[in-house]
Amino acid sequence: MFAQVLKKKILDRTAKVAVIGLGYVGLPNAINKAESGYIVKGIDLNQEKIQKLNSGISYIIDISNERVENYLKTSEFTTNFDTIEDCDVIFIAVPTPIDEFNIPDMSYLDNVSKIILSHARKGQLIILESTTYPTSTDEFFVKPLQQAGFTIGSDIFIVFSPERIDPGNKLYQLENTPKVVGGYTETCKDLGATMIGNRAHTVSSLETAEMAKLFENTFRFVNIALADELSKLCSELNISSYEVLDAAATKPFGFMKFTPSAKIGGHCIAVDPYYLQWYMKGRGMSTPLIDASGAIDQSMVSFLKDKIIELLTLYKIPIYDSKIAVIGVSYKENVPDTRMSCIPALYNELKKLSIDTDIYDPYVDSLNIDDITIPVLDIDYEKLKQADLTIIITAHDCIDYSKLANGGKIILDTKGVYKTEHDNIHVL
Repeated sequence: MFAQVLKKKILDRTAKVAVIGLGYVGLPNAINKAESGYIVKGIDLNQEKIQKLNSGISYIIDISNERVENYLKTSEFTTNFDTIEDCDVIFIAVPTPIDEFNIPDMSYLDNVSKIILSHARKGQLIILESTTYPTSTDEFFVKPLQQAGFTIGSDIFIVFSPERIDPGNKLYQLENTPKVVGGYTETCKDLGATMIGNRAHTVSSLETAEMAKLFENTFRFVNIALADELSKLCSELNISSYEVLDAAATKPFGFMKFTPSAKIGGHCIAVDPYYLQWYMKGRGMSTPLIDASGAIDQSMVSFLKDKIIELLTLYKIPIYDSKIAVIGVSYKENVPDTRMSCIPALYNELKKLSIDTDIYDPYVDSLNIDDITIPVLDIDYEKLKQADLTIIITAHDCIDYSKLANGGKIILDTKGVYKTEHDNIHVL
């Protein structure tokens, strides 16, 4: 009975929707569901976020202020979790980061599971989108709700449908990206697929969906690490890894191009493999390929530091008190997201060498390094000429790279902007 009523509500858009966590995943989802005709409660503990949104201001690059303003005509943003009880469908998109030892931090998920438990009622569909390790949906939602007297698949419904958000991607956004859906029961899965719509790709279990998400990003993690290793090999051979990659990519089959990184950043690729590594270690299994890839990733800042020293020495520039400009703080181009950025580690390495470092990024105003706020400068081509060495870490589209090169100073290009080395430009 509950499933039939809920399915009808979903199909005729009378189901009330809650989205818990209004970050890069939750906010686009809340906006999308409101634009699809649902009444939505966007919930987040961060009062500053809620105040901005209720003022019609978006803090996410992919969501315009206009879309936030239109959302507010039918739906609301709030810090009040009591509103969950009135909602039929609850999406959970809270952070699942790792700590300094690459151990999963489950505190956000643990807190939200307790909130859900205190506000759950019969007839609700709960969809977890936060990336996590296999069995965690069962651990944090299924078992607690069963212990509270609910019958999963009969009077309440649990689904894991991991987020697939790529900030700044103009081609693939939430509306046209397929989404994996796994349910605790067939009924759960059916309701989840109905809510997700024609983007849904259903799988046989919660654990399959959880593992699929981890494998997607572990695949990218391993292949970026392989590209990083290539950059080290090419540096030793004095050839451009990007020229090698472009040549290899001409093969029309059996090859997928990944590019090197000063350090893998962001909230997904830099995190998810460690969830899988940690979980399998707890089950007595090793993950040697993930281990090796992680070791390569962790070595890249040191490799970059050595390359900087090598170039300063080559050009007979004293290392101590040299002036370096770093372009790019965000973990990927054209977004302001600095999570897991390599810049704090690189900044500290250069500081140990008494190198004066200026950081530039048109998308970022400041960066917290060891609890100290470091200013991040907008691009100033005249000021950049004063640097002994300029390092490109993030290749934002808005930067005039020809103008940057005309400054005549040494450039270390870690992103393949210039493809091949010439004059004062060195490409990893």
